[in-house]
Amino acid sequence: MILRRVAPAVAAGLANLVLTLTIVALPLTSTGCSKGNRPPVPAAPVTGTEVLGTLVALKDDRSFDGGIDLTLETAPGVREVVRVPSVFMAPPRESVQAMHEVVDAAKIGDRLRARGTRDETGALVAEVLEAMPQ
Repeated sequence: MILRRVAPAVAAGLANLVLTLTIVALPLTSTGCSKGNRPPVPAAPVTGTEVLGTLVALKDDRSFDGGIDLTLETAPGVREVVRVPSVFMAPPRESVQAMHEVVDAAKIGDRLRARGTRDETGALVAEVLEAMPQ
């Protein structure tokens, strides 16, 4: 008598479990199979941000083992801060030393181009710094 009552309950519970697993598994397994809804893949890797402007200010913290903050005017009244990392980080990279050489040769009014990534303050942390022809 007890077996007759338990069997339908177990069967109903098993049916609910199978239904739940099907509902969860079906969308997960079918997402990789669609052909028309894939987002386009960029042809080249995204390279960061570029700033091109005229040097209007320079804050040099190298005497304190720090880096250099350059202020570039990209358009009239529009200024961007570009951070050149310290050469005293371990190990010093040749690219950082090359950027410091560009800063040493630059003077207010020179055109510079910097490429890199933005930090939490919005400043561009330079990975490449170049002097541009006037």
